[in-house]
Amino acid sequence: MALLHSMNVPHSNFPLSRSSKIFLNSSFPSLPLQFNKNVKRLESYLPPSASAAASPAFPIDVEYLRREFSGHGATFQDFGETCIAKLKLENGSSANVVLSRGMVTSYKVRVWHGGKVELLHTWVEQEEEDVVIRGGVSSAFSSSDSDEIINDWRLHGISGDLKDCVQMELRRSDKIIREIEMKQIISLREETLSIEIFVTNKGSSPVRLKGCSLVSYLTVSTPEATYAVGLEGSDFVETTPFLPRFGVDQGEEEEERSGFGGEEESNYKQLNEEMSRIYTYAPKSFTVIDRGRRNSVIVGREGFEEVYMYSPGSRLESYTKSAYVCIGPSSLLSPISLEPGCVWRGVLHLNNPNS
Repeated sequence: MALLHSMNVPHSNFPLSRSSKIFLNSSFPSLPLQFNKNVKRLESYLPPSASAAASPAFPIDVEYLRREFSGHGATFQDFGETCIAKLKLENGSSANVVLSRGMVTSYKVRVWHGGKVELLHTWVEQEEEDVVIRGGVSSAFSSSDSDEIINDWRLHGISGDLKDCVQMELRRSDKIIREIEMKQIISLREETLSIEIFVTNKGSSPVRLKGCSLVSYLTVSTPEATYAVGLEGSDFVETTPFLPRFGVDQGEEEEERSGFGGEEESNYKQLNEEMSRIYTYAPKSFTVIDRGRRNSVIVGREGFEEVYMYSPGSRLESYTKSAYVCIGPSSLLSPISLEPGCVWRGVLHLNNPNS
């Protein structure tokens, strides 16, 4: 349970008119990858059985990772047959990543009063004989001809230092899923955590990725104190709840997922009512404010055209024990088409404006 505690089991405002939407740009510029001469790539240092050891089906050699990647702003801790990578900068910002799942379970930042706050909500559940981590930031992808959810990752390399940025590269490849190769770059900067997904079609036929998302569970005090700022005028459709911890219901047709549509009327939307929405026409970044904790986070996206937002609302008695809202970029209504040899890139940015 000590490890559980370390992973986190917690307890800008810009008006938008329909005529101005087309001119909005992301407030997060594309962040250059830093895997250059300073990078340490796993393959260069692995023993003969390394490829097997990097799989969750085999124990990961944590001591080996500690020796090879020390000094790059990352430390490693055992967690069953996988391990937790802990990224940290000198300014106090930190993030924890479950390597085999490519899942961010913690993102702590400095705030104006001098302390640190946890922006993500995670918890642990027992499923039969397995212990499963829920929440955090998770990706969900599947191809149009397969129901398999792509979530089995291996560490490929780490770059950076304790001062400015630490980057971790994870990869996932499976020939069963139409020769799709995936790469994930997790970048921790002083005030921003970015998760970049690169999907490459290495096959000879086009593929479609459906049920795609990079949704974050943001920890909040109460729903009454939580607001989404900057969505006024955005188009949305009501939808059945989509939570990445359950994967994607592949038996569900796209027509069944979407429902009542509308336009967001509030630029300061309170999240006190139960809701599950896909915003189909929204700004590239907007702000989530928690007046109870007196902090905020700017959620930005690249590549994804939609934004998914879920709030369990205040009617649930358990909400005070599991206080979160789910927000992040997605392509739940419109699958991503990928021609042979093409690469698609999608990004989630979580920025801390409170320091």
